[in-house]
Amino acid sequence: MDPNKRKLAEGWLDQASTHLTTARERVKSHYTVAEAVQSAQFCVELSVKAVLVFLDIDFHKSHEWGEKQMKALAEQVRSKKVMEKLAEHNLNWHVNLPRLLFLMNFWGEFYLLAKYGMEAGSLATPKELLQTDEAELAIRHAEECERAASHLRYLPPEQAKELVK
Repeated sequence: MDPNKRKLAEGWLDQASTHLTTARERVKSHYTVAEAVQSAQFCVELSVKAVLVFLDIDFHKSHEWGEKQMKALAEQVRSKKVMEKLAEHNLNWHVNLPRLLFLMNFWGEFYLLAKYGMEAGSLATPKELLQTDEAELAIRHAEECERAASHLRYLPPEQAKELVK
């Protein structure tokens, strides 16, 4: 793997961990639940993008991906036989790539809502939209994504090379 790409992915993963810590702290107060969701969403996004870098998969730089971007990701996953390689190395349980992509898109939908609320017509603030249940779910999903990325980060170098050749 290109050392600069690895450094970038590790930096994102470090940021993801910081956002996860922030989310866990923010969920403790009703007044900062929206910020907890926002931090967890950042963790999901950065973790999944780090996974893609570790697996040498190019992606569109946005908070969520539409059908076109998902199709491009799926084509790369298939052509590089990523799912097969993960399974060969018994990593498919730790790095469930389709689920990670789903979580990235799912929480990407919350990016603007958690930050600004329903701006159209000044309908609702983020605090009015998001409750503790959503924040706790976001945190669980963020933990799952961060664990998957960390698992790839700490693979032995030989095994990491096998995944991207």
